[in-house]
Amino acid sequence: ISVWATTVVDETITIPCQNVGTFNAVVDWGDTSPPETITTYNGFTHEYAAIGEHTISITGTFPNIYFNTGGDNLKIKRVTNLGTVGWTRLNRAFFGCANLTQFTAGSTDTSAVTDLQLIFANCTSLTSLDVSSFNTSLVTTMQQMFNGCSGLTSLDLSSFDTSSVLNMSYMFLSCNTLTSLNVSSFDTSSVTNMYFMLRGCSGLTSLNVSSFVTTNVSNMEQMINGCNSLTSIVGAEDFDITGLDSTGDLTSFLTGG
Repeated sequence: ISVWATTVVDETITIPCQNVGTFNAVVDWGDTSPPETITTYNGFTHEYAAIGEHTISITGTFPNIYFNTGGDNLKIKRVTNLGTVGWTRLNRAFFGCANLTQFTAGSTDTSAVTDLQLIFANCTSLTSLDVSSFNTSLVTTMQQMFNGCSGLTSLDLSSFDTSSVLNMSYMFLSCNTLTSLNVSSFDTSSVTNMYFMLRGCSGLTSLNVSSFVTTNVSNMEQMINGCNSLTSIVGAEDFDITGLDSTGDLTSFLTGG
């Protein structure tokens, strides 16, 4: 369930997707038109006669959404329930949705998702985000997941299963209004890349990375660079850096800290 806005008469809204997977869904466009049954990918475009906000509800099988900074990325305002619709791909899903002010996972199932790269990148209007209900057991990349979320003051990912994740580079880059971040339960035993992971998180005052296993990490360059409010980092002193494979892999690791 999501809320979108139109600003002119007869404006269209297109739900962007990757033409991958099986679509077998019913879309209620939130106006006087009858619900539309979708069995093949066709662009998913609807024209609205009236100006204002429109609540779009999708039921059935709808495997992905893919804004990727384009299309109608500035028209979506709120996601009030991500829903259980057979999600298989969420990479770049809401990337660049700068007017998105609310995201509620609600009752959802992400157990088939393997890639969360850039899912919320540059969602600059989000101030609070709770994705603790995400099933991330199969996810292998969280690269740039929250990159550029410069308005976030609260982020809950306390139940994330990161045991399969290989790439956490840029994950929290420039989340500069976050004052706290709980990653103490992260299993990083499979992670190979932490490049720029927390760079620019200038609002953080403390950080607990004591659960991090870094044996397989090959790059930590600028990992905590620019976190200039930090007064406590627990666990970094125990990092195993024997897997770093270049002389530059600790460059500016804590510069500005």
